[in-house]
Amino acid sequence: MGRKTIVLILLLATTFGFGQSPFAVRGFCIAAPSKDKVNDFVKFIENELAPGGINTLVLRVDYNYAYESRPELRDENPLSKEDVKKLLAVSRKHNINLIPQVNLLGHQSWHSDLSKLLEAYPDFDETPKVKLPEKYEWPNADRLYCKSYCPLHPKVHDVVFDIVDEIMEVFEANAFHAGMDEVFYLAHPDCPRCQGKDPAMLFAGEVNKISDHLQSSGKELWIWGDRLIDGTDSGIGMWEGSYNNTASAVGMISKSVVICVGITRRPFPHLPILP
Repeated sequence: MGRKTIVLILLLATTFGFGQSPFAVRGFCIAAPSKDKVNDFVKFIENELAPGGINTLVLRVDYNYAYESRPELRDENPLSKEDVKKLLAVSRKHNINLIPQVNLLGHQSWHSDLSKLLEAYPDFDETPKVKLPEKYEWPNADRLYCKSYCPLHPKVHDVVFDIVDEIMEVFEANAFHAGMDEVFYLAHPDCPRCQGKDPAMLFAGEVNKISDHLQSSGKELWIWGDRLIDGTDSGIGMWEGSYNNTASAVGMISKSVVICVGITRRPFPHLPILP
């Protein structure tokens, strides 16, 4: 391709069945199980993913882990270190590369609930004046889908990198998935640090900051690629492509970053051209 960035196809759990794939990476992305479902999830890996030829499992952990470095970011009744080791053991048994995911930048709320990060650190909020409604509806006047943290807040990475480092250590992982998808709030006029700045530069800067942190210990960053697709040019929806001018970030991000293209309910008319 002329650069190290790779476009991968990861099959979303809610859309596709399994089967053999011509791709070297046969990936599957799904939320980490609740603590009481860990043994069931082990069986799922044994009986479904492994026989189906899956060799890469991206496990969305977010705050469903008993973080020791930042206990204020634990969800209620989170996974323990022992739980994670069970998942790691069965994955290794079947030569499945287990990659933890914690959504960074975007997806810091869902409908009417804040994530643990913004709950514990409200000053990290990119849009502090946008309040979560009691009853969420889309569309809405604030164009609220999910909140973002401010990538230029001087203290946000001290917190974020603590949990990234911890989750990488417990998963004994060689790669980390930061999500970075569906970021609607960026360079918002309410943010005193980001207002008026180029969204593409902000997005690329955050990707590169996370990548540099991981690269310093020989680890790799994976992200979803929808913010790197120009939605206005391609005509795809605002979840599948960017309508807030982040697409040109594709030429600014590190060539070491793995860009994952998630297949949803319809194929993309085109993918971003990687320089």
